[in-house]
Amino acid sequence: MPVDEDSPLSTRGEQSVEPRRGIGRVPLYLGAASLFLLLIGLALPRGWEREMHKVGLEMASPFLSVWDRTRKFWEDFELGTKTLTEIQTELKQLRVRNAELAMQNSYLSHLQEENDRLREMLSFRQNSSFRLLSCRVISRDPSNWWSNIYVDIGWGDESRLSSDLPVVTPRGVVGKTGIVARNLTQIILITNENCKISAISEVSKDQGLVVGAGTSADNKPYARMIYLPRNAQVAAGERVLTSGLGGVFPAGLYVGSITQVLPLEASRAFGLYREATVEPGVDLTQLSEMFVVLPGK
Repeated sequence: MPVDEDSPLSTRGEQSVEPRRGIGRVPLYLGAASLFLLLIGLALPRGWEREMHKVGLEMASPFLSVWDRTRKFWEDFELGTKTLTEIQTELKQLRVRNAELAMQNSYLSHLQEENDRLREMLSFRQNSSFRLLSCRVISRDPSNWWSNIYVDIGWGDESRLSSDLPVVTPRGVVGKTGIVARNLTQIILITNENCKISAISEVSKDQGLVVGAGTSADNKPYARMIYLPRNAQVAAGERVLTSGLGGVFPAGLYVGSITQVLPLEASRAFGLYREATVEPGVDLTQLSEMFVVLPGK
């Protein structure tokens, strides 16, 4: 059906077509402008190229700066939009990893300590003039912690193993053997009152008898050195060694150190002898490997 040029329908159709034609010409305009700038650049003298470059940079720098700030903003925004679940998951993984590393470090430290201890034991055995039988602690009675321990050797392992033999480590005297079974031996510790050692102070040369005394008021294991002469010159800090007079312990083994020399009292040995407290040279809380001193060379 023919449409009148003056009708409203014809006017709306023309208005809708004109914008489309304008939009379609934009690439043409941009291309023409680019070609125009290119021709100007080619036509300009060479000395002006640097100036044109500078002008171009000056014009582009604000846009580049805005673009950089926008990019940085979105990167920070994406980093900050991690969910709480992701953060908790990462924290949990870090804690697990930290625990694993702590366990590895503890295990390596244990191996290093054991290696150092065994090296010390080997060196002591090689340099000792005694016949030594090595053993390892396998049991300790909680009710008699400072009295007895049990080691993994017996008369079935060594026929010369018997009661009342010295037990030592490179750090000093541990005690003596008690009951000996086929594959098990009781060790009477130096802090047990049934362990008695003839001893001598290293500097003053005062002789006495070291007897186990259990633990002190602050729960530290100790022994007493009794029957010291009234005029004994022994002092705190002095080392105590076996004297070899008792018939059980050979001379020269380190027993411990004097921590206190008690004053003469009538209530103690009728005032005839002095007494001192002795701290064992061996750490009785860390007993693991040790040697039994067998008779003979």
